[in-house]
Amino acid sequence: MLRKSWENQLSFFKRLENTRVPEHGISNFIQWMLLNDYSKTFFAGSSMWQLLISKPTPNGKLNYQQTLSIQFDSRISCYKMKYSDWDIIDTEEDYEKATCWETTCIAIELVPKFLEFIHWNTKW
Repeated sequence: MLRKSWENQLSFFKRLENTRVPEHGISNFIQWMLLNDYSKTFFAGSSMWQLLISKPTPNGKLNYQQTLSIQFDSRISCYKMKYSDWDIIDTEEDYEKATCWETTCIAIELVPKFLEFIHWNTKW
């Protein structure tokens, strides 16, 4: 199931590159994930042209409360990576406090920034 989610997202982002966003960073990142065991550990999804990465709980269910998003920002020609943990806030009004980690980078830095995030968030 997990690896298939990455294959599906690769197909989606390749189509997107041909129609809306002529940037290949997310597709290249997904291909890297498919070459590594991370594609067997994390679930890939998408929403509003963002790649969303979630980790299944020990019982196999997906925890969308803790998600890393990767999105291309065409205004600045960079990628924004943001990790949110909605379990740490009590009210929806505190939504800004749910963001625990974020960075901006260029395409070739997506993999190193992802690895930096994994080392930072050892519980995830």
